Amino acid sequence: MQLTKVPNCPIDGALGTVQYAEVRDAFFGTQGRWTYRQHIQTGHLWLDPRPADQSISGLYANYYTHSGEPLAAAGVWNQAMALALSTKLGYPMPVKPRMLAKLVSVLPTVGAAAELEVMRIQASETGRLLDVGCGGGAFLRRMRKAGWTVTGTEPDAKAAARLAAQEGFPVYYSLVDMIQAREQHFDVIVLSHVIEHLPDPIHTLTQLRSLLNADGRLLLTTPNALSLGSRIFGASWRGLEPPRHFNVFSPASLRQALELAGFHIKRINTDVRLARGIWYLSYLARIGECDLESARGPGRRLLKLAGYAFQLFEAVAVKLRPSLGEEIFCVATAAGDGGRVTQ
Repeated sequence: MQLTKVPNCPIDGALGTVQYAEVRDAFFGTQGRWTYRQHIQTGHLWLDPRPADQSISGLYANYYTHSGEPLAAAGVWNQAMALALSTKLGYPMPVKPRMLAKLVSVLPTVGAAAELEVMRIQASETGRLLDVGCGGGAFLRRMRKAGWTVTGTEPDAKAAARLAAQEGFPVYYSLVDMIQAREQHFDVIVLSHVIEHLPDPIHTLTQLRSLLNADGRLLLTTPNALSLGSRIFGASWRGLEPPRHFNVFSPASLRQALELAGFHIKRINTDVRLARGIWYLSYLARIGECDLESARGPGRRLLKLAGYAFQLFEAVAVKLRPSLGEEIFCVATAAGDGGRVTQ
């Protein structure tokens, strides 16, 4: 694998100190040991050295996008999420929900998780939606069913071809391909855990800004470099995921990147939706287990219960210190005229 040195922060060019050295990929089994630098002021983490551009595609041989439909969640959980979405954002009510699902749906952490499943898009909204890094297409299918005209980009060529053939909506290999195809502008652009994979986030954000309608918005989620989990687990934290996560943002560095790309921030906060899974996987990584995501080993009930307890604890901690959530959620709009792309 060819590598590129990145001694300076990809966001503002500042020098960084080594925060984590000799980090391994405990989740998908990529070989090698990796180093993350950290920006002293913003807390932003970046991989140095990182895989060179020509080596990036090989990092995803066993990644999520190579699988088909994800495994279905338990019926009670699906019903609870649907109930929460109905209450909070106006989505259809599930038919004959079970009593346990009704009880679960009123938990604050469940409601917040349900909202993020649709990136907090109201059921009453429709328009043109672009999902950047759409993976297996679950979000695109869901939003098409809700009335949106959907388009995706996916650098995994196999996943992109499968989606286009099976679903009939356009899926492009890259933003450049999409722009060359003269796609129209979008009302909503979504990056769900994508920006951390980008070697040059500001360049991509600038391209996306040019594709937004004047009143459109960018919706973005990404791991939080300053989360409670990152502070506890350090180099074993699930949010690092070397060598695929080139940039791990803090709220401050994400704001900085978006503003440099010409966006206006409407909302930025951290959330605990992923806390229980991050606890579970980070703990296993710390004790030396490997291939945790690709192998999907047997469940450990007590450890998963500890993950739920951690999520509840983090939900309380975020009330006192808002930067501690495992995931950053951001809403941004294009400042000025949006910098339209012309071909």
